[in-house]
Amino acid sequence: MTISSPERIVLSDDEATLLAQASRLMGEALDRPHAPRVALVNEDNDGDISRIEVPPTTLRALSRILAMMAKQQVFVMVPEHTELTTKQAAEILGVSRPYLISRLEAGDLDYRKVGRHRRIRMDDIQRFKHAMQVARKSALDELVATSEDIGGYDL
Repeated sequence: MTISSPERIVLSDDEATLLAQASRLMGEALDRPHAPRVALVNEDNDGDISRIEVPPTTLRALSRILAMMAKQQVFVMVPEHTELTTKQAAEILGVSRPYLISRLEAGDLDYRKVGRHRRIRMDDIQRFKHAMQVARKSALDELVATSEDIGGYDL
């Protein structure tokens, strides 16, 4: 799988509006938190109606995708077991490749070698990204607490 050359979908204004409406309607359908499944109904030009039922989690994901498409936002869908290069992983994490390699060598993130090249699984990247966010929030909370203790917010 190559994530560096995704297929680009260009929408007309009418298509973008339709997707935005579909996303909004899906969001409203998901306001029923105890529903075990949600029905999607399609009526073709001949008046034939087809119906499919999906779990709310599927509809939630589809709603987010439609909303991003309606706003012409770029997004990439990557299966969690996909292996990425260090360059791709660094881009997802928002860090430099040398920093990522230092974290790999320190054992902070699992990887495997293919010849001389490192490969990192997407689910491991996501776990590491979450850990980075938790650590960042903790450090900021500690900084705020320290600043409050020394009167940094007193005017």
